[in-house]
Amino acid sequence: MMRKAASALLIVVLWAGTAQAAELRLLVKGVRSDLGELLIGLYATPEGFAGAIAHATTNGLAPDRGRLIGMAIRASAGEQSAAFSVLPPGRYAVIVVHDENDDGRLDANALGVPTEGYAVSNDARGFLSAPSFAAAAVTVGEGDACITLSLIYPAPASDEELSDFNSFIGSASAQP
Repeated sequence: MMRKAASALLIVVLWAGTAQAAELRLLVKGVRSDLGELLIGLYATPEGFAGAIAHATTNGLAPDRGRLIGMAIRASAGEQSAAFSVLPPGRYAVIVVHDENDDGRLDANALGVPTEGYAVSNDARGFLSAPSFAAAAVTVGEGDACITLSLIYPAPASDEELSDFNSFIGSASAQP
C-alpha cells in the first residue's frame, strides 16, 4: 500500500514539475551571411546579463558563468530559430552574437563599438551603452513563448573616419 502511494506521489510531482516548465522559442532575423556561427545566451539575472555584455568582446559568451543556458549554431543567411526548453516561469534576457570569423567573441573597433552582428531580446537598445536587463527581459509563464530578435550590423568606419580617429589619437598623445 505504501509503495503504491509513493509511486502515485512521484508521478504527481513529476507531472507538476513538467506542467510548470515552458519553452522559449527564438526567431533571429537578418543573419547577413553563412559565415561563422550564432552564439546565443539566456540570462536569468541582471548581473549575469550585464557581465555577458561587459565580456562579450573579450571572453565571448561561451565561457560565461552568469549564463543560464547557451548554444552555438552555424550561421545561415536570412532567418534562424532556436529554442530553450523546460524553463521555469520567470524573466529572462537573450543575447545573440553573429560571430562571423569564428573567434568565439563579439569583435569591436578601437572605440568598443561592435563590428559583428548582435541582438538583444525585445530588440532593446541603450543610449550610448548596452541595454539593461529590465529593457531586454521577457516573461516566460507556464505556457510556451516566442520572441523575435533582429540582428544589428554596425556600418564599418569609412577611410575618412579612420583617418580622423587616427589624427585625433595622434594629437591627443602629443599633448604634454
